[in-house]
Amino acid sequence: MQAGATAVGVFEAAPKELRGGNSSLTRTMRFSWQGSPFIAGLLRQADKERVEEILAGRSGYTDEQYLEDWLRVSGDQVDVALIESIIRRSTDTIAWMRDFGQRWAPRPTPLPGDVPIVLDGGGQSLQDRNFDRFERLGGAVSYDSAVTGFERTADGRYLLHGSGPAFPAIADALVLASAGFEANDRLRERHLGEAWRDVKLRGVPFNEGAPLTAAVGLGADTAGNWEKCHTTPQGIELPDHMLPGQMHKSHGLARYAYPLGVVVNREGRRFFDESGGYSNLTYVTLGQKIQEQPGRTAFQIFDDKVVSAGSLPKGYVGDPASVTVSSLEEGARRLGIDAANLTAEIERLHADQDEKRLDTPPYLFVPVVCGLTFTYGGLSVTPDAEVRGGGEPISGLYAAGVIVGGLYDQGYPGGTGLMAGAVLGRAAGTSAARHAIRAREGEARVGTVAG
Repeated sequence: MQAGATAVGVFEAAPKELRGGNSSLTRTMRFSWQGSPFIAGLLRQADKERVEEILAGRSGYTDEQYLEDWLRVSGDQVDVALIESIIRRSTDTIAWMRDFGQRWAPRPTPLPGDVPIVLDGGGQSLQDRNFDRFERLGGAVSYDSAVTGFERTADGRYLLHGSGPAFPAIADALVLASAGFEANDRLRERHLGEAWRDVKLRGVPFNEGAPLTAAVGLGADTAGNWEKCHTTPQGIELPDHMLPGQMHKSHGLARYAYPLGVVVNREGRRFFDESGGYSNLTYVTLGQKIQEQPGRTAFQIFDDKVVSAGSLPKGYVGDPASVTVSSLEEGARRLGIDAANLTAEIERLHADQDEKRLDTPPYLFVPVVCGLTFTYGGLSVTPDAEVRGGGEPISGLYAAGVIVGGLYDQGYPGGTGLMAGAVLGRAAGTSAARHAIRAREGEARVGTVAG
């Protein structure tokens, strides 16, 4: 609507009380920045005076650093030009969000390498503010309105089919912001493999992938690794899925402190290099590997040096599935881990390190499982969020969020998903409005598929 569209609607698959999708469950955006004044300008008033403390000596995060982190973690099958364009626009997009009322707050209990600030109120507040501003600008939201398919009409518009009284609907331009196919067990099994059919979702259950499938059926080009997905190590009490409004529960189940300890499988074997990088750059890889282990379970082990120092987030210490034991053998016995393999593995690890990681009892054993957040395979888009078909933009069709492919191949740098969604969402809205205005000579009708 900022770009001049006069009739903009959002089709939200969820009911109003569960709106917001996976974005409502996150809180981190990774963006380029220089200087403490920029960070201070994003913070709540009460936190502005603490900015130097919050940054802990950091003076900035350049586009070059951002790109290096992204490409080092993401793997080879990515659209580097698209990623570069997102990074270049990240600072300006954050400032744009700030001008629309978004605010940030200090990150509680940060781990090394974390983005120092998070969205004030997390993703749930982000989405509440977004919906409120959208409706105050004149936008209309149709809830319980899942798009099941769409097609081009003879005059180049889009006819949308779906559930609920909002359908059928016609749009001059269409923005797809409906995530991937992570909530569809059939598509997960087809693309990710049989082991992923019954995985627990760290995200919402509404992302069935119908708009993505419809776009591909229309001739849209695909991008990204369709056999990989965003996953995280989670406490074993993770439910089958999460819902908007459960952000604090979601973050309480996150198990990202593994660089402070050792991770093993039920056979007592290490299968992942815990010290290979900051957790916000490696946690997705660990989540993927957990799903490949016996029983699809792993165990994070810490000694008293870590626990007594208070280095672990609260979710660890309060996890009812965790056990504190006087020896590694006792922990292995209580949790069904091969004790002989475990002790031999730790001895090998210590032989290769100057500083022993597990040598001070008591020991904390924390069982973890894989939680699936979103899938990587999606649509090929231009930097202006135009969906490509046959290598060229499809007229009037745009995409933003994780329905876009080409951003990730293997790993995931924490905070990039929401940032990419914001940058491409802004571009998609602008492009769609301009297209609709041209098509209808000022009477713009734009449809957005969400959820």
